[in-house]
Amino acid sequence: MIYTATHEMLPRQNADELARQSFVLSLKRHVMGRLYGQAGEIYAKEAEPAFVDTFGHKPENASEAEQALDMTLPYRFTKSINRTSQEMMWQSVGETVYREADRITAAAERLAADNAAGGSLNLDPLFQPDQVYRDVHIHLQPEGYCPDDDGSSVTVGALYESGGRLYSMGRGMRKDDSKAGAVLRWLEENRPGWVPQTIFDMGCSAGGASTVYAEKYPDARVSACDLGASMLRYAHARAESSGVPVHFYQCDAAHSPFEDESFDLIVSHNLFHEISTEKRMEIAHESLRLLKPGGICIHQDVDLLFRDKSPWEEAVASYDLHYNNEPFWLTYAKSDFGQELRSSGFDEKYVREARIARTSGPGHWYAFIAEKPE
Repeated sequence: MIYTATHEMLPRQNADELARQSFVLSLKRHVMGRLYGQAGEIYAKEAEPAFVDTFGHKPENASEAEQALDMTLPYRFTKSINRTSQEMMWQSVGETVYREADRITAAAERLAADNAAGGSLNLDPLFQPDQVYRDVHIHLQPEGYCPDDDGSSVTVGALYESGGRLYSMGRGMRKDDSKAGAVLRWLEENRPGWVPQTIFDMGCSAGGASTVYAEKYPDARVSACDLGASMLRYAHARAESSGVPVHFYQCDAAHSPFEDESFDLIVSHNLFHEISTEKRMEIAHESLRLLKPGGICIHQDVDLLFRDKSPWEEAVASYDLHYNNEPFWLTYAKSDFGQELRSSGFDEKYVREARIARTSGPGHWYAFIAEKPE
């Protein structure tokens, strides 16, 4: 496994760990490719006929389609091996992260003290994230996003980045794919020559996208926020080790500490499938409040929305809610953030949605885009 982005904070596998992670990667590619690729055929040939034989009618919604699929052995096996592969992923990645914990913790402390790149870390010891992020280990990640903080831990960020790299490659994305890169390419095509001076990355997690914007726009001030201290401590050290200044804040993205009209560009990456409808609507209002005239917000997420999908496709997409600790997965799938942006006060003429191609590998991301006119 060769990755384009390397830095001091990234946990380093030994030979045995690399071999185990390579096996998990191959297994995930098989599950997400060949096994799930057969779901439509399984539904047509086995699931729907079995459901009709039992209930006297075809499945009429996603719930009934999922019940039909679960009547078949191949689909039950696919779900089972998918869950197993996710657990194996975290076990294999965790072996590296926890073995490397002392080294990366020391590196984070040194990088933060040196502050050579000029970024900052602004933690709030009184901040309390929503209970769901303390209780639920999203996508089964060990420790979750917001464990109790010991004042020095960086393992949450290390797990997030290491697991995310392995997971995304298992989903068919190539090593040089970047969500931020896809947004930057869209900006180059749709706002040629435009250079933002202030950028806000909402829900930055381990800071991977934040550093991409700082590298692309070296004269801009890049701010980023997330909920957990361990995640942000890692993100800050990661940015410093990459040689770019990013200013990290521990806060709710929907209630940030910045003044009105502070940013030219607001972005988020894969945030919406992790938040409630109420929080998503607050993000719309916050985006409008924080954008400068002439600014733009681009909120990118997975292309999951239940638009023109059949009941069996919705049923397959429901897996992550039930088995991968994604409590807001279907909340996002059924949402209409474009309308929420308009309801928050954005002019309808300046709100759009787009599928933006990944920078490498198959498929697209989905983006909600809103501009504040001059």
